[in-house]
Amino acid sequence: MIEFLRRIRQNLISENKIGRYLKYAVGEILLVVIGILIALSINNWNTNRSTQKETLNYLSNLINDLNNDISSFDGNTNFNKTRLKGIFYLLEQAGLNTQRFTEMDWVDVSKNDPQNRLWQGAFPDTLNRDFINLSFQLLGRGFGGVSLNKSVINELYSTGSFSHIKNTNLKTKIGNYYSYLAQRLEGYAIEEHEEWANETTRFFRDKYGIFTLDVSDLEDPIGIIKEKKDAEHHLRYLALEVNYHCVWAQQAKKMALDLIQLIEEEQKLLRN
Repeated sequence: MIEFLRRIRQNLISENKIGRYLKYAVGEILLVVIGILIALSINNWNTNRSTQKETLNYLSNLINDLNNDISSFDGNTNFNKTRLKGIFYLLEQAGLNTQRFTEMDWVDVSKNDPQNRLWQGAFPDTLNRDFINLSFQLLGRGFGGVSLNKSVINELYSTGSFSHIKNTNLKTKIGNYYSYLAQRLEGYAIEEHEEWANETTRFFRDKYGIFTLDVSDLEDPIGIIKEKKDAEHHLRYLALEVNYHCVWAQQAKKMALDLIQLIEEEQKLLRN
């Protein structure tokens, strides 16, 4: 093709047809420009298609991470609801104040989850030594350690691929979700709550000689704290902290479910 065009140019020059040569030259330039534009267009199309495929892959992996988070929230909530029930059980059996603080919503701990691995069957309302032992044991067990996998979102940020998500609402929701986790279920927020759990177990050990991890050697651990207001203070405040954690885990689950729905809608748009 190049050789053919060269011959045409040479013939026009040799025949001294300058006008026609100039027209031909302009036409040749236009052909080259059109060729370049077509090549750029194809390259951009391939790049966009590759970016779209990569984005879809990231979004699918992000859904997997969110589903794992949800499972972790469920397990964490189930653990802490059992723990919270145990705290109020100890308060009730010891004749202490079981009134909830009114400045916040409280999770329902009246019914046990059938999948509960800590306690099988209905929660007891009367004296039950096994549940007493479990309730004391759970006081200092931390907050159930929510396990969060951030590998996908971290890779999205570190590689700059997060900018390939064009849906600004989706990007905002993703940012809000991980910001919420950082504020409520990670780092200082957890350390602060766990410190109060540790303080509570130290209080029972130092003040009443109750080692909460194992009270099986005590004949009547409930009797030791019967109508003791300082024990009531520690238990009620710990209940408040545990309830906060349940509420936050449930809210995080709701945010994760909403986010999965948005991501699936975005995936449909990208595939069409």
